[in-house]
Amino acid sequence: MRKKLLTYICSIMLLGFFSISTAFAEGTDARTTYAVVWSIDTNDAELFNNTIAVHSKKILELWKDGVIENVYIDSEKSHDVVRKGDTAKVMFFIKAKTNKEAKAILDETPLVQKKVATYTLHTVGTLWLKQF
Repeated sequence: MRKKLLTYICSIMLLGFFSISTAFAEGTDARTTYAVVWSIDTNDAELFNNTIAVHSKKILELWKDGVIENVYIDSEKSHDVVRKGDTAKVMFFIKAKTNKEAKAILDETPLVQKKVATYTLHTVGTLWLKQF
């Protein structure tokens, strides 16, 4: 009997927590996470290599600011030859309130500014545990 009562009380508490916490979550500064997939937009390896060095510094700044997370690089690919249309060697996630905000941030990066690469955003969602 005690176990049933304890289970019942815990269930009520959890139900209350989740029903109340969604109200708090609506008022938070929630950001959506987008996967950023890059596509090379040049055949010029020298331009790509010169730009990627500057681009990396910008990405590091955004990472330190908590805007970008989980950066992955394909260390097996070479930068000696680049081909327009190839998938770029780096992939990461960007956090923004809207798709438009994410695009505004990415449009200021050197790869986009110098027309070395383009990107596609894929909505991943909101990290719900950070909202509580």
